[in-house]
Amino acid sequence: MARPFAAFIGALLLCATAHATLVALVPSNDGLLVAADSRITFLGAECDGAFKIIEPARPMRTVALVTGESIFVSPPPAGAANLCRYVETAPRRLNFDTLVRSYLERSADDPTQLDFDGLSAACVRQVERFRQTYSQALRAFVGRDIFSVVVASYDPASQTSLLRNFVVGIDARTHHAGAVRFTETAVSPHDPRGVWLYGETSYVDRYVYAGFGRQFLSPATIGFLRTRIPVRDTSIDQAAAVAANIVHAASRATQTVPAPSGIGGPIRVVLLGDNPQPESVPWVTPPTDR
Repeated sequence: MARPFAAFIGALLLCATAHATLVALVPSNDGLLVAADSRITFLGAECDGAFKIIEPARPMRTVALVTGESIFVSPPPAGAANLCRYVETAPRRLNFDTLVRSYLERSADDPTQLDFDGLSAACVRQVERFRQTYSQALRAFVGRDIFSVVVASYDPASQTSLLRNFVVGIDARTHHAGAVRFTETAVSPHDPRGVWLYGETSYVDRYVYAGFGRQFLSPATIGFLRTRIPVRDTSIDQAAAVAANIVHAASRATQTVPAPSGIGGPIRVVLLGDNPQPESVPWVTPPTDR
């Protein structure tokens, strides 16, 4: 058995953790609420407590999140007893959370001045350098996404939330890294309220919104999703409760049907509002129908 295990570890020369898995963003009348879970999966182990909301010093009123395979680490030694403890301190060969934070903090205070194309290009360059040195480590991602970057900002003057996103993957034809599926969404106080999800969105659509996990959504959250009310009529407390409840419901659902990447652990909610830096927002697990 030792030889097949060694071959398995060798194939995972630089294995990746599924870092950020589910993020919910909900605009309100006084700011943008961002909720994220704290679970990573590493070689099948589910590890909690890895808070995923990146809070850079600049731009102001901005956070970022990296969903998917954002960290590549050296493989654990044979017989490692605690994979979660190992991945906390394992040497990083690639760390896109760190790259995104560093890039954002070199930007101007005004989030609208952020060179988003420059950020995506920096991510692609890092993947390409890694691919040229460790080509086998990325072979499994040919024709697939590796990770996604979300940058969310809030402008208190116009009360507008700005959500930007791109995905980095390996092209099936060229085998080179590239950034694709750029989106930019501005949500004003007059727009219909809603929830913007990143990460395990297909899982939420199938098993939470339209599946058995709906039982874990509170009546208030279901009403929120069904009703077209302007953002200006949505309070911070409402938005925080809905964002957290959706992430919590997905976490509960994974106890029955596991998600491709683990969803779970403590949930963190932050507000992008009048203050230049994000503020932590407390939330309470709401009662559900069942």
